[in-house]
Amino acid sequence: MRSSAEGANGQGWPGRHVWAPVLANLLIGVVAIVPCVCVRWLVAEYPSVDCGGGIGCDKEASESASVMTYGAALGGMFVAGLILMVDVLVPRQEGWSVRRWLAMSVLVPVPFAVGQAAGWW
Repeated sequence: MRSSAEGANGQGWPGRHVWAPVLANLLIGVVAIVPCVCVRWLVAEYPSVDCGGGIGCDKEASESASVMTYGAALGGMFVAGLILMVDVLVPRQEGWSVRRWLAMSVLVPVPFAVGQAAGWW
């Protein structure tokens, strides 16, 4: 006997399985804050080193530039691996809809955007 939440095809109501991909991708977004902050620093702060418009800048980059570059690159690869694992491999193995999980991957930058709008970094 089917419960009242199940439809005619036994799949259940449509919003029932939406929360797992939403929460998983928001948690990935929390991890993605680190490479996003590194990229933001490289784009916003690093170009502020003024060379006076000359050809050959004799000023050296700060030591933070290499740390931020490695942080952005390694963190970005780690987040991309998490997205591949959580949004493609696990749903495929469990027989879930990969389309739903990939559609929810647009939520990954939301924690960074909320922190940026709140002025936390």
